[in-house]
Amino acid sequence: MMTNNTSKTFRIFEFVFSIAALFHLSEAITPLFLTKGANEGDGIALSAYDLSLNAKMSLLVYFVTFVLLAMRWKRVLPVLSSNKLLFILMAIVCFSYFWSINPPQTFRFAVYALGTTAFGLYLATRYTLSEQMNLLTWTYGLLLILSILFVVAIPKYGLMGGVHEGAVRGVFTHKNQFGAFMAPSGVIFFLSALSNQKNSWIYWFLLVLSCGTMVMSRSTTALGTFLVMLMLCIVYRIFRWRYEVMVSAILAVIIVGVGVLVYLAGYVGEDALTSSVGKDTTLSGRTLIWKYVWDQIQLHPWLGYGLSAFWNGFEGPSGYIQLATGIGVIYAHNGFLDIWLSIGIIGLGVFLIGFVITISQSLALLRRTNSPEGFWPLLFLSYVLLSNLTEGTINSMSSSFWALYAAISYSLIIAKNNNYKIYD
Repeated sequence: MMTNNTSKTFRIFEFVFSIAALFHLSEAITPLFLTKGANEGDGIALSAYDLSLNAKMSLLVYFVTFVLLAMRWKRVLPVLSSNKLLFILMAIVCFSYFWSINPPQTFRFAVYALGTTAFGLYLATRYTLSEQMNLLTWTYGLLLILSILFVVAIPKYGLMGGVHEGAVRGVFTHKNQFGAFMAPSGVIFFLSALSNQKNSWIYWFLLVLSCGTMVMSRSTTALGTFLVMLMLCIVYRIFRWRYEVMVSAILAVIIVGVGVLVYLAGYVGEDALTSSVGKDTTLSGRTLIWKYVWDQIQLHPWLGYGLSAFWNGFEGPSGYIQLATGIGVIYAHNGFLDIWLSIGIIGLGVFLIGFVITISQSLALLRRTNSPEGFWPLLFLSYVLLSNLTEGTINSMSSSFWALYAAISYSLIIAKNNNYKIYD
């Protein structure tokens, strides 16, 4: 039996561990120093650097996670067994070792995927959705402040060189990775500002900093995703209206949205639209990559090549894409295509079914709550969908984004069983 002081100390430890784990799973700071601030265009692949320290830190995070889960096994087991689709998905990930074209690599990333999913389960069983948002506010706030300090104090690391000279990357190895975190962080700061009247100025200030650094990162994908998510904050309020009003409003939004798209595509023109956001009609070469990725998917459509086994430079089937595009492609620039490459249409299908079910549960939560926190699950799922259309935030299933997806998936099941309450 814990005393009050011991219990308080343990709660502080869990809070610090959770933020540190989210930091690590975000691949912040450590990979940047281990790669010595290498830049795209330097001619040196990141795989050429020794990243074993980062791998050891991951194993430590997973070990502590499993210990904490074991301490709450009576609460954890019912939640774990209630999310059958995520359980099946992890089983497919593990079994992909047996048909992988690179078994050692698949085994390593399967361990990461299991550990990261377990950490998401820990977040869900330890913290309410409201508390998870508080954790994320601290995590993203620290990532943002440290990134600005890196830019000012050690620009060799905080700013990119090479082909993206001067772009802000903060504590990450690439500007797009920095942008990928600033987009959801802006939404977190926005929701926190709305829910916390006492210290709202802090969150508004962080939101402004987030927007400013996002612009300086020159990540048009991140900036566009963030703007769409802000608009969704307004649109999703419709789901809290009465059904008869809600249906009419949704239809009106769809009609207006389709009309605007038709007008822009037909009157303004596709070339003008893409050039206005710094892209060409190939989306900076992404459509070419997708074409050649599709060629390789058709060779192993059902089970894929094994988790994270496909991309190996000029070795193996990824060499076809390297030669066809003439650039060093390390992922498909589409998270869903990467999952298809890894675990086939069967694995992708299981994920998508689970994703749709989680979205429906997040809609139910939104309708049954009146606080800003009720928006977070649906907004995050929207971010996962948008960010994985042209980038990849969940493809390896070992990033903080995957941990958050797992946490929300489990949390919504808990919330459903608790009549959709997000507070203690």
